Amino acid sequence: MSARTLRQIVGLVPSLTAGATLPAAKTALVLIDYQHEYRSGPLALPDEASVTPIACRLRAWAEASGIAVIHVLHRAPAGALLFGAGSPGAEPLAGLVPAAGETVIYKQLPSAFTGTELAEVLQAKGSENLLVAGYMTHNCVDSTAREAFHRGYKVAVVADASATRDLPGPGGATIAAAQLHAGVLAGLGDRIAEIVDLATLQALRVV
Repeated sequence: MSARTLRQIVGLVPSLTAGATLPAAKTALVLIDYQHEYRSGPLALPDEASVTPIACRLRAWAEASGIAVIHVLHRAPAGALLFGAGSPGAEPLAGLVPAAGETVIYKQLPSAFTGTELAEVLQAKGSENLLVAGYMTHNCVDSTAREAFHRGYKVAVVADASATRDLPGPGGATIAAAQLHAGVLAGLGDRIAEIVDLATLQALRVV
């Protein structure tokens, strides 16, 4: 018997499939931590060079579709080893710099909700559906998606616009970034979120 998710077991039907309708006014795209710390240095992601362009296309699709774009940036105190305020590593990646009029949320913890005004912003926008993408899959994307689900949002994680890095595993063996990415997405897809890619979103009917 093939493996099934909890969503499948209880009969939840995917809502984000080709031709399905997505209401733009009730949807927000949350772009998490597309910052230079993930391009070079100790947090450099092996797939960043190929994933960031997809994130740029995802942003462009959302903007063209009338979907609210919310940028979440990690910002530590000035002088911190990573993401220090004003440091080059804390700067947004090219193509993902917030534009005038787009919402910017600054966080200091993995979840974009914790210690920020994200919940209030989403409530003011009337958002019910959240599309989540960013760096890193196992940390800030996972934390934000789970808290969004717990707060009652319908959550989708954009797999090909997200990425992570190699991590040490039990016994010292390295867990490759691609394996970790897939495992985290499988966990989220079991109950928390629909797992989609950019092509799936582009095939939706956004109204």
